Amino acid sequence: MIPIFNICKYVACLLFVLLLAACATYYQKNESLMQAVYANDFAGAGKLLSDDAKWEKQKRNQLLFYLNKGTVLFMDSQYEASNVYFRKADYLVEDFNKNVGDFAVTILVNAKYTNYGGENFEQILIHYYTTLNYLAQNRTEEALVEGKRMLAKMQRITDAYKSENKYKRDAFAHNLVGMIYDIRGEYNDAFIAYRNAYQIYEEEYTKNFDMKVPLQLKKDLIRTANKVGFYEEQAAYEKQFNLKAEPIQDASAEVLFFWNNGLGPVKEQNAFNILISPAGNGSVNLVNPELGISMNWPVSDKNERQDMLDMNFIRLALPKYVSRVPVFNRAHLEINQVRYPLQMAENVNAIAYKSLQDRMGKELAIGLGRVIAKQLAVHQLKKNKDQQGFAAAAMIYGAVSEQADTRNWQLLPYAIHYARVKVNPGKQQIKFTANSSGSEKREQLFNLDLRPNQTKVVITQTLDFSGYQ
Repeated sequence: MIPIFNICKYVACLLFVLLLAACATYYQKNESLMQAVYANDFAGAGKLLSDDAKWEKQKRNQLLFYLNKGTVLFMDSQYEASNVYFRKADYLVEDFNKNVGDFAVTILVNAKYTNYGGENFEQILIHYYTTLNYLAQNRTEEALVEGKRMLAKMQRITDAYKSENKYKRDAFAHNLVGMIYDIRGEYNDAFIAYRNAYQIYEEEYTKNFDMKVPLQLKKDLIRTANKVGFYEEQAAYEKQFNLKAEPIQDASAEVLFFWNNGLGPVKEQNAFNILISPAGNGSVNLVNPELGISMNWPVSDKNERQDMLDMNFIRLALPKYVSRVPVFNRAHLEINQVRYPLQMAENVNAIAYKSLQDRMGKELAIGLGRVIAKQLAVHQLKKNKDQQGFAAAAMIYGAVSEQADTRNWQLLPYAIHYARVKVNPGKQQIKFTANSSGSEKREQLFNLDLRPNQTKVVITQTLDFSGYQ
């Protein structure tokens, strides 16, 4: 017979090994891919994704494979190939929203073992990339379809929330749709989209994401109002913004420039103890003062209540975001020695935090129910000397399975900036310069040949970040 000391030692070693594997975040498990992206080695990153068959075959992470593959191809300016993977990602999201089986796994085991369906803002930004991919190919009809689908998906997400969520309307989505209508010369629809965007920036983005209304959006509102003869609205906006309509140059060309700055946040695990104390009416209190958690938890069975009090505390793991602070915080374009600043249109980093906060109440309730059930089972087995082996197995299962879901789309930008610039038709050179708070800067030249009345969409990205926060 194997001595009980050796059994405990083996169990402890197994538990330690399993915990090490389970505790690695999704970010840590994909370090080679991220290092290739950080080095702007998009060909190498694409090869890593293509060569490793497990990426696509692993069903629960299949969406992340498509998102990563689509983004890497986008960064490498392979716009049509990029959209192949973003379309696959969109199909998976639609399937995920119809699947109720994953919810059962979340309640009984853990969310990290379910098929990843994407955060709400990630589902929306799929269409940002597909839209830009089409615009880069001058396919405005397809771009408009994607922009409208972006708005429709946002509406479905908002309708699904019962509580007052912070991220319920996307100003940038409306702004982007307005830009597409604008390119197509459909100025009435462009004005309506710009007006919707302005209202959301003003009413929600300023308060929730500390974002100002982009100056370019104000100019576009005034210009499109003038284009369609909404002179009263034009005058009202001119007075409100203290701006005047810019002269319309019918034969001029235009550059619509997008800058994806930095990289969005990554998820880590936030594990903490919740104290259990007695409460009236046969219930218990679950408390963590540091996190501001204080909940009354009803318990129907008095023996179960006593077991919970005997445990003293439970340990819960939930996801949290950690920001990658971008090196560059401002940028401008220079054309014929005139500078045009780029303006922030979407703070993806801030939206990520708010989106996680929106669902944290539900996440907390599900997590507490799951952890209490697991730890009660271990506690009750420990009380029976004949069940020590089962107790050890249950303890290992509980520790390994109770890890936060740290998966997320890690190639999204920290923020999206843009500029609209009128230029003369013909050959033009545009100089892009990104600046940091210190002396660092990044420059890039774009040589364009523009036709009269053409709007050329140009896209660039800086991936540099200075650390984690």
